[in-house]
Amino acid sequence: MSRVGRFLFEELKLVVPPTIYFFCAFNIIALTSNLLVRHYWFAMSNFLLATTMALVVGKVILVAHRLTFLDSFRAAPLAWPILFKTAFYSVVVGLIRLLEVFIHIVTDDRGFHVAVRAVLDVFTWQHFAMVQIWLFLTFLVYVTVRELSALSGKSFLALLFQPRPAGAIP
Repeated sequence: MSRVGRFLFEELKLVVPPTIYFFCAFNIIALTSNLLVRHYWFAMSNFLLATTMALVVGKVILVAHRLTFLDSFRAAPLAWPILFKTAFYSVVVGLIRLLEVFIHIVTDDRGFHVAVRAVLDVFTWQHFAMVQIWLFLTFLVYVTVRELSALSGKSFLALLFQPRPAGAIP
């Protein structure tokens, strides 16, 4: 296998687990949102949006993991880096979600005032908060598993699903 092929294979091995996790998590959030707000359980557009976001977030998380300021609490107890990274990811996603609403307003051809009124008729802070809470919990679980995996030296999920030796303590 060539160097480029090995590099792409290693990158694929890194991006697949978070992408699968966020695919499941984002689709659960979309399902919950549809059930609570729209009173139906499936919308293809929300499924496609959640799937696309899972692909994007899966790669962005890996890039963000290499940022040095996210390791500010390396010497602190394990809870500090977990909460710091979770808060960072949640705030960034919240700002992106608000920016998305603003972009809809700016790009609407009906005019700024009509677009603002249309967005205000649809947008609710309760729904926004519900999705943000889901996202916070999603990132909390992901960051916790990732930090525990880094601490154990092995994949934490591999340890969870690995059969125990016969003499192991239950």
